[in-house]
Formats: sequence, C-alpha cells, structure tokens
Amino acid sequence: MPDPSYLFLGDSITDAGHLWEEDPRMLGQGFVRKISEHRDFSQARLTNRGQDGFTSADLLRLVRRLSGLENYDCVTILIGVNDLSVARYADPAWIPERFDENLQALMTLIRRSFKKRLLLMEPFLFVPPAEHLHMLPFLGKERHILQKAAQTFSGEYVSLQQTLDAAVQQQGLWEITTDGIHLTDLGNQLLADRWIETYIRRV
Repeated sequence: MPDPSYLFLGDSITDAGHLWEEDPRMLGQGFVRKISEHRDFSQARLTNRGQDGFTSADLLRLVRRLSGLENYDCVTILIGVNDLSVARYADPAWIPERFDENLQALMTLIRRSFKKRLLLMEPFLFVPPAEHLHMLPFLGKERHILQKAAQTFSGEYVSLQQTLDAAVQQQGLWEITTDGIHLTDLGNQLLADRWIETYIRRV
C-alpha cells in the first residue's frame, strides 16, 4: 500500500519559503514542515503548493492548472488573509461577493475529481497592529463563507484563531506572530498541531 499523500494549498503562511530550499521535498519552514516531522506523518508524501501573496482568485487560477488531485489522500486549503487587503484598500465588494464566488468555483473544481478529505483552515489575524481592526469585519465574513463551503462540499473546517489567541494570552503576541499575520516557529507548531488533531480524529 503506498504511503499517504497530502496536498497543501494557500498563501505565504503555507508557502513559508518552500521554493527557496535546498531540501528536495520543498516543504518550507512553516506548519507543513512541522506536520512532516510528526511521527505519524514522517513517511507520508507532503506537497506544498502555497504561494506568497495568493488571494482566493490566484488560488482558483492555480487549481485550474493542477492535475492529479485524485491521487492525494487529503487536500488542505488556507486562504483569505490577502483577500482582506484587497477588500480594505481596493474593492470593498471583494468580501463577501468575490470571495464567495471564488470559493464556490474552487470547491466545485476540486470536487470534480477529488472525493477524499478536504480541510479548510480558518484564516486568522492578530491585533496589533491597529490597522488590522479595520479588517476584522471582512475576516468574519470570510469565515462564514468558508464554513458554508465546508458544509456544502463535504469538507472539514479547521478553526485556528481561538487556539492562536489562547497562546498569545499565555506566551505573548510576538512569541506567536512576527507581524500580526505571519507566524513564529511556535505559531507554526500550533497550526500543525491543529491540523494533526483534526486529521487523526477522523482516521
């Protein structure tokens, strides 16, 4: 029986510099690598296709070009933080209208060939910086859209913000995030732990 295989799609939080590594697995230095280091997944084949700066529209364009989705045992998506900037600074209608359209198209496309486990991870944000306060209403709408998509397309919604906020209360903000968006080593470990907990719970 072949080793299980997992595909990770998303923005810079998933990417985590994976294209700049000498490691041929190109997993990055984020939560995807942390998952690969866990004893239950050390023999699995993990593929990181995260891309710095990706919005939901960019991810949709990527998936339209992907082939072989049916060969994976699980597809994981973490997207949304860059859409917040689009809505805040360029197009307020981007969320919820365009984000919802992109998610519906993305899920429909994936489910045409991929019938196995689909994990939708919750986008998250930290305050400070104070500017992020203006993005929180958009973030709430994104989460509602993602939760609805998980239900509609037989996926699993993986909550993250509550776990990260609890860690901030215990450890301090800058122990978890480097800039209010991206994660420290500890923050990435928390994401990996939540993914592992969710995945193993259903196996």
